[in-house]
Amino acid sequence: GVECLDLYFAATEPDAKGEDVRTVDLKPNGRDILVTDENKDEYLKLYLRYVMLDRCGPQLQQLLVGLFDIIPYEMLMVFDYQELELVLCGIPEIDVNDWEANTQYSIEIATSPVREWFWQIVREFSSEDRARLLQFATGSARVPLQGFKALISYDGQTCPFSLQSIPFSDTAYPRAHTCFNRIDLPLYKSKDQLAQILSLVINLEVTGFTEE
Repeated sequence: GVECLDLYFAATEPDAKGEDVRTVDLKPNGRDILVTDENKDEYLKLYLRYVMLDRCGPQLQQLLVGLFDIIPYEMLMVFDYQELELVLCGIPEIDVNDWEANTQYSIEIATSPVREWFWQIVREFSSEDRARLLQFATGSARVPLQGFKALISYDGQTCPFSLQSIPFSDTAYPRAHTCFNRIDLPLYKSKDQLAQILSLVINLEVTGFTEE
């Protein structure tokens, strides 16, 4: 059993050099209570609470003071942890129909087969590759809580995803402008060529930046 580990309901607090300098009881007289198979679950809960909360309590308190100074406590408390994750990180699944419906195009893309090929390819992508493409284009692999209509630019203003055309050449690759949620696409000659290049770019994590 766990008794052979010679653990007690206590934790050691190291100094900056990593040397044990003091013992902290996880419960009253914890340093004298041996951890056994019967009480190991209690030990784990108390030890994790100490490591994650009690040991850094003052720092966490100051962090909360700063957080609540920006976002009032009352506004945050209406969310559970899953809802808060959605607000902060966005929706994990990517709705391609919503993405397409909230996309703007240059005239060349709008009147080219490349537009249709692009969305066919995105629909054929795995969920992971869709997220990679979104990351390539916007700098984030998550969709805003309100959907693609809520994409924003670097300055916090609403900025729809867009596809712009650039001249085609054998050495031309898609370029991303993450500050503006934009991909510049060469007008490729076939869907297969576009699919091959898009897959290459998103898996190499090549992102283009401009001075715009």
